Amino acid sequence: MHGGAEAPTQTVRGVGRVAGVVASLHGRIGSRVRGQALVAAPVLALGAGLLLAICSQEAPRPGGPASEPPSAGTAPAAGARPGIEPENAGADLNLYLDAARTAWRLVERTYQPATGLMSATPHWDYATTWDIASGIAALYSAHELDLLRDAEYDRRMRRLLATLKRAPLVDGITYNKDYATRTGVLPTRAERPLAHGWSAIDLGRFLVWLKIVAVNQPQYAQDVQAIVNRTDFGRVIRGGYLHGEQPSASQKGKRWRYLEGRIGYEQYAAIGFAVWGHRAEKALDLMANAQPMTLLGVPLYRDRRKLDRLTSEPFFLMGIELGWTPEVRELARNVLAAQEARYRQTGKLTMVSEDALSVPPYYFYYYCVFCNGKAWVIDAASPGKNFDRPRWISTKAAFGWHALFPNEYTERVLTELRKARSDEGWHSGLYEESLVPTGVTDINTAAVILEAALYKLQGRPLIGPTGWQAFAPGPQPAGPGE
Repeated sequence: MHGGAEAPTQTVRGVGRVAGVVASLHGRIGSRVRGQALVAAPVLALGAGLLLAICSQEAPRPGGPASEPPSAGTAPAAGARPGIEPENAGADLNLYLDAARTAWRLVERTYQPATGLMSATPHWDYATTWDIASGIAALYSAHELDLLRDAEYDRRMRRLLATLKRAPLVDGITYNKDYATRTGVLPTRAERPLAHGWSAIDLGRFLVWLKIVAVNQPQYAQDVQAIVNRTDFGRVIRGGYLHGEQPSASQKGKRWRYLEGRIGYEQYAAIGFAVWGHRAEKALDLMANAQPMTLLGVPLYRDRRKLDRLTSEPFFLMGIELGWTPEVRELARNVLAAQEARYRQTGKLTMVSEDALSVPPYYFYYYCVFCNGKAWVIDAASPGKNFDRPRWISTKAAFGWHALFPNEYTERVLTELRKARSDEGWHSGLYEESLVPTGVTDINTAAVILEAALYKLQGRPLIGPTGWQAFAPGPQPAGPGE
């Protein structure tokens, strides 16, 4: 479960496209084999700056102020690449394409041929609904980046969708929190005693990615619609909010229903429901429960319902996948600005998010800008638990933010994160004090890097150039007598 809740839980949760863009940036390109290296020559500024820093570990070239990514409903101008200055565009794009190839190696290691699903990590053959969505995101993005041939992509996508069409549901209501990726069935209660139930936040991400696939690849739209139709949305959306459900930890045979989501995660997930015509109006409204606050001189919002979980993840996902409304964009900018302000105050590189770590007892943590009424604390899967450690620099947060608001600070963080790269894929981050890799490679980190690379290539939200609102019109005025 992501984003805060009112009950505890244990969810852990072609060639022409690429070459054409690089050619327009550099004037000449070399050969590009599908799924292999892209070589551009001459490559303007590739001998300096961030790409060289990550690949050869030299110092980065200072960047400029953060530039504006597109908002939802605003299409970029023809030929424009929002968030990338023209003189740096080639270096930035090639940086992301190179990072994506490393991320794809992890995806291949977690892929389960029998089901088409991807495991959360190479050594844990389960996936939450959020992880399944990340697997779809990784597969889709890799194909669009030419890391996967058309025929093989089609085979994998159709197998994954077939698995989801027959996967067992929770009491016939909706998709379960966890699935065994080798078989596509629910884990037994002995394996995962509290995993039988659903997370509305995870379902929201799942629905976002089903929509992106259906919109952009209509050959899969019928299968995707059949998957969406399996959910009883009236059981998940109640009173304008999103609700999750899980077994009671104290009363055997009882289930616990709870309002799920807080500022950030709540809006992201609610968009997933809205683009399929199921609007949770209060959850969509950022200001419905927003209480102004200031942190290190940066204006932010806390959630008046408490149990905040304000961190980077939902904001950069919205920017990359869906596009932002103006008010969400402003909050997103400030969530990043607060992290830079902490760095200026403490000297510690700060890039926070949710991540899998090799640290017991939870192994999955939220590093928060503001959680549970406190700044810069660590939260666990069960809301309300505050910790001072572990602290880490999140790899996917750095790639996500730099794709959207590239500046000198995000560049500096990405340069440090070259240490998080390995032959198996990208580690989820570096521990803040030691700058040692976290020791975990996971599908969510890989997916965000692949998504961010595709965003850099396309220069627009992945759902489409006009953003999510084109697929989720607001409620119609009531007619006479209603």
